[in-house]
Amino acid sequence: MPEVRVAIVEDEPPARAKLRRLLEAHPGWEIAGEAEDVAGGIALLRGHAPDLLFLDIQLGAENGFDVLARTAPPHPLVVFTTAYHEHALRAFDVAALDYLLKPFDRERFAQCLERVEARLAERRGADGGADDEERLRRVGDFGRAGRLARLVVHERGRARIVPIDDVLRLSAAGNYVEVHTRERTHLVRATLSRLAQRLDPAQFLRVHRSHLVRADFIDAIAPRAHGDLALTLRDGTELLLSRRYRALLPGGWRGD
Repeated sequence: MPEVRVAIVEDEPPARAKLRRLLEAHPGWEIAGEAEDVAGGIALLRGHAPDLLFLDIQLGAENGFDVLARTAPPHPLVVFTTAYHEHALRAFDVAALDYLLKPFDRERFAQCLERVEARLAERRGADGGADDEERLRRVGDFGRAGRLARLVVHERGRARIVPIDDVLRLSAAGNYVEVHTRERTHLVRATLSRLAQRLDPAQFLRVHRSHLVRADFIDAIAPRAHGDLALTLRDGTELLLSRRYRALLPGGWRGD
């Protein structure tokens, strides 16, 4: 693979030094420049055109997202580095390739570089050049305005990507949402209402104030008292479809 030009935008000198040390263990990765604030990050992108940007989210009193918002696409591949998992959904909204939750180790960093190498190989492949850059720019634009394609969950200090296609149902759990897949249940710090706004309402049905269910995961529907319905899911879980949310469903689901 050709040499990869890397930019680092991070306001803490020890964090910049750590990224330098980790990169030194991987030949072929050249640091094109470093910055400690938004203005410096903007200058880096405009002046050096890096292939990869390690971008901290909290840059003093400023926000790392502004580096991308105030520069014109095509942007480099972006890996966010932060101690705050609350920004993960927004990070992937702007088409970030990865999200390193501090403190990360050498193994997690190496996994990140492997992901970068794979994406760069795609960009330099058969669809390379300006056409590929334009395609990536459109993907980023869709991510800002379109439906969620993935969720970011955190387990033992690591960020993990869960494709929406793997999600069977979501349940409110205080300040978190339980994300149920066939293999396990994850937690994401968000509200069910916020996630509902970003999911396809034809794919995920709001059946209760605390539950969103994938439509094709519903196995049976039975009437209950007072206009409610009982839903049986394909894994045997039973949920109540309250009258309030029944009225918001398409006619075929209401039993009209």
